[in-house]
Amino acid sequence: MGSNGEERLCHRAITLMKRYLVLLAILYLAFLPLGLYSGDNSPFDRALRALRSQDYKATIIICLAELEYTPENYDLNFILAQAYAFSGEWEKALNLLQKMAVLYAGNTDVLLLEARIKSWEKKYLESLARYEEILKLSPDNEEALIGTAEIAAWQGRSGQAEAIYQRILERDSKNPEIYYHLGILYQGVGNYSKAIENLQRAIELEPDNRDYRAALTRARPRFLEKFEIRYHHKIENFNDQRDDFQSDQFSLHLNWPQSPGPLILKFNHTQQLHITDVQYGIEFYPRLWSKAYGYLDFNYSPRAVCYPRSSYLLELYQGFFSSAETSLGVWRMNFGSKPVTVYLGSLGCYLGNYYPFLRCYYGSGDSDHSFSWILNLRRYFSRENYLYVGYGQGSRPFEILTIEDLLFEQARIVISGVVWYFAKKIRVEVHFSRISDKRLNRKILLAAAGYRW
Repeated sequence: MGSNGEERLCHRAITLMKRYLVLLAILYLAFLPLGLYSGDNSPFDRALRALRSQDYKATIIICLAELEYTPENYDLNFILAQAYAFSGEWEKALNLLQKMAVLYAGNTDVLLLEARIKSWEKKYLESLARYEEILKLSPDNEEALIGTAEIAAWQGRSGQAEAIYQRILERDSKNPEIYYHLGILYQGVGNYSKAIENLQRAIELEPDNRDYRAALTRARPRFLEKFEIRYHHKIENFNDQRDDFQSDQFSLHLNWPQSPGPLILKFNHTQQLHITDVQYGIEFYPRLWSKAYGYLDFNYSPRAVCYPRSSYLLELYQGFFSSAETSLGVWRMNFGSKPVTVYLGSLGCYLGNYYPFLRCYYGSGDSDHSFSWILNLRRYFSRENYLYVGYGQGSRPFEILTIEDLLFEQARIVISGVVWYFAKKIRVEVHFSRISDKRLNRKILLAAAGYRW
């Protein structure tokens, strides 16, 4: 055939082979699942975006559809396990992780997620076993160390949890997550000064983290996180032989997720000298700017026999430094006989588990003795549980609730009490105070119970 013929045959063969390869490539791509080769729109990317946006239902649908073609794809299986876990389908997540543990033995990510789910189920021993398995494979695994510290804190071993967090900080002193966990830990045991200090440090290192800022806002015990209903019964005894005064209060505490602050609806009833009166009220604690919140208290009495016809209290609290707090406010009461205005303020500081604060009142009116003060001390045992005592002197606007409280005489007040939550749901409070002046001694005993959910 000659050299030219051989060259033509060779050229045709190469051309046919190229066409064949192109055809095979087209057929291969045509039968691949849609999106598998589309860059940022790949199944993994779409599932990851859905997971990060907390659309767990969409994440599950994407992963299950693609795993029909690639059932052993590690990335999609792990994303699916996370979606199951974060959506509360813990059993499905654990079953999937157990299968992955066989295929990918010693994979610490798989073990970590399994340990977290076990801790959410409050199966702490099983969770700790997984964390210990991880630490054998990787002794400095930070996530496993955090997990063991969290379990220690949940079980009341706060000292052990603190030691673990400090161990991590020794290696990485600029880790905002550890300062955040330390803040939550100190807050749980009632050490608000250290809680605030560590949460502020976390925010300094990661200013845009909303979780850190929300935790700092809640770091002071005034803010409730759940709904709560309470009942107070108060008895006032006098030394001048009059019958005891008795008062009741029903209140409903509301704090919806993402709300600007706790809201309290109140109903008060009092009986004094065979006269009864009722009052309706609302309290609001709006979260304001950094380290600041407000206290608003509005009340209305239709009959206004004992209570003022209307009253309001507006007070602004501002934190400064790492653990100090001050406030200024005005209290206006429109009694039938005359209106009364009281200006008030406070200054306090969280010192470990203790919170001393001074509260002062200045009442306008005809009295020569219109200034009062009371020094309080709280001892926190946890975020909700504390004892308190107090002592003060002045013209007795310590508790201006009824017309009886307008007797402006120099007096001394001593208070003590306890607030305690049982099983984190049942609230019990007992309060005793004694107010005495030259002519009258007044003892107040208050017992309260509440339930939150």
